[in-house]
Amino acid sequence: MELVFVYGTLRKGEQYHDLLKESRLCSALAGMNGRMADTGLGYPVLLEGPGAERIAGELYEVSGHILAELDQLEDYYGPGDVRNEYERIRAEVSTDGGKLEAWVYVYRHPQSYAVIAEGDWKLHRLKREQSLLYFAYGSCMDLERILQAGRGESFRLIEGRGVLEGFRIEFTLPMADGGRADLTERGGTAEGKLYRITPECLENYLYGREGVEEGLYRPAVVEVLCEDGSRRDAVTFVVADKQEETAPPVHYMKEILRGAEPVVSAGYYAKLLQWFTEKFHYSLH
Repeated sequence: MELVFVYGTLRKGEQYHDLLKESRLCSALAGMNGRMADTGLGYPVLLEGPGAERIAGELYEVSGHILAELDQLEDYYGPGDVRNEYERIRAEVSTDGGKLEAWVYVYRHPQSYAVIAEGDWKLHRLKREQSLLYFAYGSCMDLERILQAGRGESFRLIEGRGVLEGFRIEFTLPMADGGRADLTERGGTAEGKLYRITPECLENYLYGREGVEEGLYRPAVVEVLCEDGSRRDAVTFVVADKQEETAPPVHYMKEILRGAEPVVSAGYYAKLLQWFTEKFHYSLH
């Protein structure tokens, strides 16, 4: 078996993902260093060289047979073959479980393609839509600070509960008064609130609130289970540099619980309340 990092049309929900449907997903929010560019032909390419940043993708464990099919799709004939459209190289891939080495297909032909600044093909495409789903799992489930910022109208379209499988909430961003919430891919289930927002709201409000420019959080695209049984891509935010978990402040836990109660399942809310009470000594009074 081999590990392969995919970043474009092989990702879940994309054009060629069926080639990986029988392969084991090791990480849905994997990343590696590189540069991503939009060919304008409906797919991105991964470039090597200066200006490397985090590239978002998924990590799969594949059989030799599947790897051969991927080689065929990517027009890869072997190391250094002049017919190669892509080269298949070994690269270091980061996951919440640690760093792993995997195969990745990189493009080495000189072309003037537009660089995708955030290195995420799915995010790049979602931001071109008139509206997109936003999965809030922490303090943004509550509207108090949103209303204070004068952005209530941007969050008026609520699509109900979203469920994210394979993830849990941890407080891995230490601040002066305590930890802030994060989604970590370490098993479990996280529930949250699904809003339908505009790209303008994402970039002009949420990026600032989440400290994207300061490197506190980064946007990520996750597949959420919606109340109607469908699975859809939604933008969320995860901590960019995860640290050891630290206890969140009381006002922050209160905000999360206040936002969660009307939308998450009763079982999940009770689990949150128990967790805050027993682990972080949250008091209902």
